[in-house]
Amino acid sequence: MPIYEYRHADGFEEPCKQDTLEVFQTMSAPEMSICPNCGRPIQKLISMPARHQQHINNTLNEKNIAEKGFSKYVKTEDGKYEKAAGPAEAPATLDRGTMAENLKHLD
Repeated sequence: MPIYEYRHADGFEEPCKQDTLEVFQTMSAPEMSICPNCGRPIQKLISMPARHQQHINNTLNEKNIAEKGFSKYVKTEDGKYEKAAGPAEAPATLDRGTMAENLKHLD
């Protein structure tokens, strides 16, 4: 859920603790116009988005995936995948037909 920032339209005064406030809201929620703390008018600020993607890309690299015991497969053709990273005991390839056959006993 996004965090939206709001600022008092007419400046900071008591009883609010600070001039700006952060609010968790869904993207479809209407924009707030009144401060929930003091009842005075507020306006939404335009803020820089958080940059979490870079951290995710660094932690999901092939070396880290293999070190943690997970496997990463890359699609080579329709229904076929080859291991790009992972422990030695993980299968080198995956095939849709073979997997379906192996899972039949679970039905």
